[in-house]
Amino acid sequence: MSISIWTNQNPLDAVVLSHDHMAMLVMKHEQQIKDIATQLLELKQSITPTMEFKRREWVGLTDAEATELWEKIDDRDSWELIKQVEKKLKEKNS
Repeated sequence: MSISIWTNQNPLDAVVLSHDHMAMLVMKHEQQIKDIATQLLELKQSITPTMEFKRREWVGLTDAEATELWEKIDDRDSWELIKQVEKKLKEKNS
């Protein structure tokens, strides 16, 4: 049995391959796919541990730190206080 494979849609460029040759090509490509899958799995296993991030516990303000910020605000402006607290929390959690 033979199968014609046409390239560039031109019948003059047809290549006739035997069934055995086609089977050999399929097996070769199957092995290449398995090899690539194995390499991807090995790559994933080597990269994954470095990508796992330890979840850090959130660090809040102590009462003393909150009091210190509150005392820095002269007119007790809420927006200024919020921004000061945000800045302090970013410092502690970075």
